[in-house]
Amino acid sequence: MPAPQMPAAMPPAQMPGANEPVKLAMDECGLKTKWKGDEYCIKPPPADKGFQMHIGPTNYDNPEPLYLLQPGDEVTENFDATSGNDKDVYYYWRQYRMRPGSHHLIVNDGLRRIGGSSNMAKDNPEGGKIAPENQGVGMPLAAHTAISNSLHYFNFTEKPVIKEVWVNFWYRDKADVKTPTNEVFSMLGMGIDPGQHVNKHGSCDVTEAGRLLTVYGHVHAHDQRFSVWRTRGGNKQLVHESYDWEHPNVSEFSSTVTNPTLDPMGKKDGGFSGVLDLMPGDKLEFECQILNDTNTTFVGQNEANNDEMCIMIGDSVQTTIPIICTDTTVPVAN
Repeated sequence: MPAPQMPAAMPPAQMPGANEPVKLAMDECGLKTKWKGDEYCIKPPPADKGFQMHIGPTNYDNPEPLYLLQPGDEVTENFDATSGNDKDVYYYWRQYRMRPGSHHLIVNDGLRRIGGSSNMAKDNPEGGKIAPENQGVGMPLAAHTAISNSLHYFNFTEKPVIKEVWVNFWYRDKADVKTPTNEVFSMLGMGIDPGQHVNKHGSCDVTEAGRLLTVYGHVHAHDQRFSVWRTRGGNKQLVHESYDWEHPNVSEFSSTVTNPTLDPMGKKDGGFSGVLDLMPGDKLEFECQILNDTNTTFVGQNEANNDEMCIMIGDSVQTTIPIICTDTTVPVAN
């Protein structure tokens, strides 16, 4: 029996209009396979509006071994691809969809990170709605760029799963792009011994005026909290917090998005709402509260249950956040 595929006559996805509700596109392809996660397949953009990068099997009845993950296995692998643009472009809106078992997707062009997700379904920006203050932002991408995709998959179930992702890159009109946008990827070291309960804290210097567009944390199962602050003139303002390591919330800072209210006392995910400007002399700080209740030292490996990471990820415009920031470790008072 032939493998289920997207219907040949299926119309491409469309960018939402100004008055359309913001929501994540799901279950667009009509896939009906024996594998979990068919609903994450999304339609590609029209050819003149963007392209789709797909990583996954060509036959769902008999998947290539490369895309199969057996029960109890955990892997981090690189998959090569080529961008679908036949000329130099700018993009901003990206749609990420990944089947269950995925923990991270890191997309880079050999020189820089150009996208990624720690969620099975995420849009950046939310629902493709570009806020008025962001109409001039965009990320450059050369024609037919060689792309490397780092995929971290784990299978803690009793049945095999398949590794598969769909990413839509939507173009921006070159004439509209005034301010190139940068990816944020700031990480801390580990070295956390068995029994330690610590706050890993990073402090990143801001040297140029700009804005933080989005932020989220990439952590593993032993992280209890991920927090981000903007510190200005000694005033430390909490702007993002997350308590779900596997499905981290993403805070988008714009005039059109209202994030869930920050609630540290209730230990609920939340974020600052509004435009989040950055000025020279500011610090962007982030922190992971980590409890090592294993018998091994955490060293920062891609092992969701047996090691830990603390990474701040997002987008900024007109300013670049350092990859390596001041790194401190403080014991948590019991």
